[in-house]
Amino acid sequence: MRFLLLLVLLPLIEVAAFAQVGAKVGAMNAVLMTLATAFLGMFLIKTQGFRTLSLVREQIAQGQMPAQAVISGLLVFVCGALLLIPGFVTDMLGLFILLPFVRNSLADMILSKGIVVQPGANAGNPRKSADGGNVIEGQYRRED
Repeated sequence: MRFLLLLVLLPLIEVAAFAQVGAKVGAMNAVLMTLATAFLGMFLIKTQGFRTLSLVREQIAQGQMPAQAVISGLLVFVCGALLLIPGFVTDMLGLFILLPFVRNSLADMILSKGIVVQPGANAGNPRKSADGGNVIEGQYRRED
C-alpha cells in the first residue's frame, strides 16, 4: 500500500517542485539542471560500480568480509538511479545519500539489521550434530 501511495504521490510532488524551481530559475534552466543530474547519475553508476567491484575483490583477497563495501556500493547505485529519475526531489535525496557520512551511516544501519558472518568466526568451536553431540572431523580407514 505504501509503495502504491509513493508511486502516485512522487510524480505529483516532482511536478510541483519542478514548477517551483522553473518559476525561480526559468524553465530552460530547470530542464538543463535535470539533464545535468541525469548525466551525473549515469556517470556515478558507471564509475562507482567498477570502484566497488575492485574494492570488494581487494577485501576478499585480504580475507576480509566486504559487507560494508557492498552496501556502500549499492547505496551509490541507488543514488545514481535517483539522479537518473527526472525531478528535483529525487535528485536532492540522491545527492544527500551520496554524502559519505550519510552513506556510511546508512550502510552501518543496514548491516546492523542483517546477519553478517565473519570468515573463521567458528574456528575452534566444535560443530554440533543434529542430536546435539559434537562432530569430530577426520579420516578413517577400515581394516578387516
